[in-house]
Amino acid sequence: MRLANVQIKDFRCIEDSGEFSLDGITCLVGKNESGKTAILKALRRLKPDDAGKEPFNALRDYPRRKWVSEACVQKDTPVVEATWELSDADQQALEEAFGKDVLASTRFRAAQGYDNLAQIAANVNEEKLLHNALASAATEEKALLAKCASVDAALETLKAITTRTAAQEQLLKELTAKFPQGGEAAVDAFLAKHMPTFLYFDEYLTLPGTIAVDEIVLRQKQGKLAERDRIFIALLELAGASIESVNSTGTYEEFNASLRAVSNQLTDMIARYWSQNRHLDVEIKLDYARPSDPPPFNTGWIFRTRIVNRRHRAETSFDDRSRGFVWFFSFLVWFYQLKQVHGDNLVILLDEPGHSLHARAQADLLRYINEQLKPHYQVIYTTHSPFMVDPDNLLAARTVEDVVEHDHATGEEKLLGTKVRENVLASDADTLAPLRKALEIQLTQSLFVGKHTLLVEDESDLAYLKWFSKQLQAANKPGLDYRWNLCIGGGLSRIPGVASLLRSDGLRMAAIADVRKGDKGRIETAKQALAGGHLVTMDAYAGQSDADMEDVLGRSFYLALVRRTLELRQPHDFPELSPAEMPARVMQEVKQHTATLNGHYVKFKPSLPAEWLFQNEAEAKQLPGFSGAMDRMEKLIHDLNTLI
Repeated sequence: MRLANVQIKDFRCIEDSGEFSLDGITCLVGKNESGKTAILKALRRLKPDDAGKEPFNALRDYPRRKWVSEACVQKDTPVVEATWELSDADQQALEEAFGKDVLASTRFRAAQGYDNLAQIAANVNEEKLLHNALASAATEEKALLAKCASVDAALETLKAITTRTAAQEQLLKELTAKFPQGGEAAVDAFLAKHMPTFLYFDEYLTLPGTIAVDEIVLRQKQGKLAERDRIFIALLELAGASIESVNSTGTYEEFNASLRAVSNQLTDMIARYWSQNRHLDVEIKLDYARPSDPPPFNTGWIFRTRIVNRRHRAETSFDDRSRGFVWFFSFLVWFYQLKQVHGDNLVILLDEPGHSLHARAQADLLRYINEQLKPHYQVIYTTHSPFMVDPDNLLAARTVEDVVEHDHATGEEKLLGTKVRENVLASDADTLAPLRKALEIQLTQSLFVGKHTLLVEDESDLAYLKWFSKQLQAANKPGLDYRWNLCIGGGLSRIPGVASLLRSDGLRMAAIADVRKGDKGRIETAKQALAGGHLVTMDAYAGQSDADMEDVLGRSFYLALVRRTLELRQPHDFPELSPAEMPARVMQEVKQHTATLNGHYVKFKPSLPAEWLFQNEAEAKQLPGFSGAMDRMEKLIHDLNTLI
């Protein structure tokens, strides 16, 4: 059963949210105090995992701005109203219970108000429901009830008969048992029973690292279990135990073996979804209190959750771990246990999940939601973090705003309360900030970072690689592998920083770099920042110790290229041979030479020859030195491809 649409009215800061649709995973994005938590808490009340937990309370929950007195609150008016879509399995179960075609639609509505009574509204085909209910009845009884249009009418007809036959009495008994409150009410009760349970989890539901069992037993007897006690109880239930069984256990080793099995499960999950540190083991132990420990940990049985760091060979208390890790671990325990109790018929509500997690850990949590929760459950979560917005599912996000309407003519403000909007691109700038940032992150990654990223010096190097790759392919030779995603890195000194910033799991990075005298230290640093052999320097292809990409093209070809780009004429053309005083690098020769032209030509920029190549492809192939340039670029491109 899928939650299709929701509308919430008169609940805390929400006067009317407006009706909004929900997806398999729906992200509610909004600023602090916009009403995101109120939406989740209202939804939870449709069918909470704990029926006695925080029912609607008008004195506490009705909007203060509209409050007059509790007597003025229409308690049967829906506060939260939801439209549900039946799955194929739901329709099959409904058919097994009441026969075919008893609902005119696969959708029904469920609501709840301040009276905390479930309200189900389904489009029941009463005649079909009665027809199916009488399928096994005798012909005489069917004829008796032929004019009845509903189960309720049939029951009234049978009850009105003062002297019923045995068959009539049996039919009345069967119909009363199947429809104790009437036909439509029975279908409504069936739908209410099969509605998913809502599970709510927020940042405060975290497991303590050390727990005195006697304290929790006492709170349980007093009916004062704390919220965080739920996580500990969930942990016990994972091990197949209860609070009472801990104190009465006579099989210490067997019980700890169960805890070891739970520890192993959680260790495996942490290893899979906690990329911040993949060297952690979880150890959950039960032992008896030490008299010298502070109260209440000096009597009775004590539960201790410890985290072992295999890399550092260190063991720490769970309480000493980061807040983000404690939250993530507690969430895994909570969810594992409730999954066992409630099965797959759940809607999971997560309030600011991973609020205390690093951006990378938030991405891990989002991956967990997509891989572990999405295939089985509907998930609705709130956030204002761009790293918790899935850019691949942006249209499933809903914006949440506390809306104020301004009358520019009078200068007055009208408070409309929390509104939920499906048009995620039509909200105010502050609300949209996480969505925009999520898009920026995705665009940055897709434009500049791929699984195979090649850092080049500047835009000219990028252009030369692409142009010569195209020429090689035209000659039926391998061009630059299409999997290389070219990114301008900015040279040797920037490679370590760029590599560190862009590196991620599974990303293969290489770089090409110009070489100058005095670059030995920078070359070694860049090599260390990249994988072995993934720094490609131009001296290996230019045949000289100081070399740029232009030297790989060769002096003859590059000078001809610049000559055609600037349309140089005598006496301003380059000399046939490089003067003795000129630098070895051809780019430096060109810069020094063009600096003497005194405005006779277009000012030289290193990008201009590269641009000319793309505009004059056929002519470029006729320039002197083209064949040698092709040979050297072919070798460079071949070597780059071998790095993939």
